Amino acid sequence: MANSLQLATDFLLFEVAQTTDPAAREALHNAAARLLTVGQLHRFLSGHDETERVAFAPFLAHLSGLIAGSTGLRCTVDADEVWLPGDVAQQLAIIINELAMNAAKHGYRPGWPGTMHFKARREGDRLCLSVGDLGGGLSPSFGIGPSQGLGMSIVEAIVRQLRATLEATNDHGAVFTITVPLSPAAPRISRSFDPR
Repeated sequence: MANSLQLATDFLLFEVAQTTDPAAREALHNAAARLLTVGQLHRFLSGHDETERVAFAPFLAHLSGLIAGSTGLRCTVDADEVWLPGDVAQQLAIIINELAMNAAKHGYRPGWPGTMHFKARREGDRLCLSVGDLGGGLSPSFGIGPSQGLGMSIVEAIVRQLRATLEATNDHGAVFTITVPLSPAAPRISRSFDPR
């Protein structure tokens, strides 16, 4: 899987070099960057079996290091010790990665150092995960919906599959809060990312 993603990334970068249209070059470059990050994420997640329970604090700390390396953002983690099913941890990792990629692209001026903060708190039978940056914040017109692009569409699809909630606010930058039920009887998660 990771090798196939690397090959696809190489093809896209080749197309970037051959394309003269600025908008097409940017779209191809963004797609290549996303595939490269997904490949790194896949290698990380393959070490966490979907059926095992995962200690989320060290999982999140390791993930933040990968995100820092791929985005250039300085990442900090503040997490309670919570154990999650492996498939739930994997899905949350995809959400975190998508939000970090959006922050790196839209939250900071080019060349400026950026910061991401990941906080996970257990609140009764729920996990409250916040992903925030210290960038320019969300525009007044921002709304959670498919019109916000592919990354947010992926985030929303996973949130629905987890039977979670998603809130977006401004607090010294953009902050996304995902609240996930920790029911041990939760159903297996589909991998389809069905947008419906």
